[in-house]
Formats: sequence, structure tokens, C-alpha cells
Amino acid sequence: MTTLKFLLYGQAACSIIMLIGWLFALRSKNASYVDVLWSYGVGVLGVFYLFYFSDNCEPGRLALFQGLLGVWSIRLGTHLLRRCWGKPEDARYAYLREALGKNANLGLFAFFQIQAFWTVLFASPFLILVQNQAPLGFWDHVGTIIWIIGFVGVSLSDKQLRIFKSNPERTRKEVCDTGLWKYSRHPNYFFEWILWLSYIPLGYQATGWPWLFLIPPVLYLFLTKITGIPFVEARKLEASGDAYKSYVANTSAFFPWPPRSKEPNS
Repeated sequence: MTTLKFLLYGQAACSIIMLIGWLFALRSKNASYVDVLWSYGVGVLGVFYLFYFSDNCEPGRLALFQGLLGVWSIRLGTHLLRRCWGKPEDARYAYLREALGKNANLGLFAFFQIQAFWTVLFASPFLILVQNQAPLGFWDHVGTIIWIIGFVGVSLSDKQLRIFKSNPERTRKEVCDTGLWKYSRHPNYFFEWILWLSYIPLGYQATGWPWLFLIPPVLYLFLTKITGIPFVEARKLEASGDAYKSYVANTSAFFPWPPRSKEPNS
């Protein structure tokens, strides 16, 4: 079976799953679960690709990829599931629903199907990574270190934000500007980006590995222009007003950098 057929079959499967997710969103009036489906979906589809082509990959490297992808998918998917289970619709999707107005249901259907495409896109690097019979070497160690840095960073960012939000005395106007959030308005997205960069050195010598250099720009576009920063910041500006405007003015959007002002936001 050709790689194109694997991508098309993966797209068909993900489209069906996202269709079911969209129907659930219509009934529950909560589209937040699309993120959960995406996170678990990338993991399941990527592991399937690794399993199917396992004969083409050195066993130690195959086990490494399965472990990294499995840990990433389970952590992120479970984190997002806990965040939306029994909770109101995420602010990003509430904002999208309001923006779409009368066309909200149709627009969300299209959005869920776009997420199906993104699921296949982010699982597709494993079709390349698995095509490597060479024994584990220097670049695999480099890639693993980069992956660990990204994983620790995104986990810590999520934990710091969760602790901030769990404060019963917090008001909606307050802005999380401590810890990693002092240096980036979206450190979780930045470290997620770092994590995925690790697959470039991890894929060195694999058949078609230069295609992995598309990961940084595609993921950066995904996080900063499509489903990440624009929706989050538009909603936060509505909720926090001047406090968030000050935070935006003083804090880097994506790449961590010392804040322009040392004055805390409130």
C-alpha cells in the first residue's frame, strides 16, 4: 500500500471520528472536546503507522518512537479531557460560535473536519520516522533531549496555569504572569513547538527525512495563526481588558523573553 493511500485512509477514519465529535458538540453545545479528539487521534494514528511499518525500523528506535508518541498523546489528551469534562465550553470555541452566529453549526462542522486533516498531518511524520534501519546514534540522543525539554516545559506551563486558575479568590480580570508565563504569553505553545522540533534530528537518515523540516513552520502557523493564540487572546482581552492589554504590551507572544516591564499585572 502506498503512502498516499495510508494518508487517505487515515483522513477517512479521522473525518468519521470528527463527524461523531461534531454531533456530540451539537447535542452538548460544547465543542471543546475537539482538542481531546485531536490529541488522542494523532497518537492512535501515529502508533498505527509505526506498527504497520515496524519491519522498516530498527527495533530500539521503533520502541523510542512509540514511547515518545504514546506519552505525548496520553498526557495532552488527558490534560485537555480533564479541563473540559463537565465544564462550560472553552472560551476559544465560545468565541468562534459567537462569531459564526446563525452559521455556527455548519461552521463548527467545517472546523471539526479541518481538525481531522490536522490530525493526519501531525501523524504523518511518523510515516517518515519509521523508515530507518540504522542503529540509534548521536542524533537520536540530541532529538530525545530536545523532546524532553519540550515535554517538561509544556507540562510545567500547563501546571502553572492550572494552579493559577484553581485559586478561589481569582477574578476573571486577573492575568497569569508568573513562572514561565512571565516570559511568554503562551509558553505551553512554545514548548509544544520545541517538542515537535525533536523529530527532525530523530528522523535523520530516514527515507524522506528532509520533509521533516516542514514541521517548524507548519506547527508555528497552526499555533500562532489558526487555532491557538488568536482565539485565546481575543477572549482574554474581553475578560481582562486593560490588564491583558498591559500583559500583551510587556510580554512576548510566543518565544520566551524578559518582560519589558517588571510591574505585575492585576
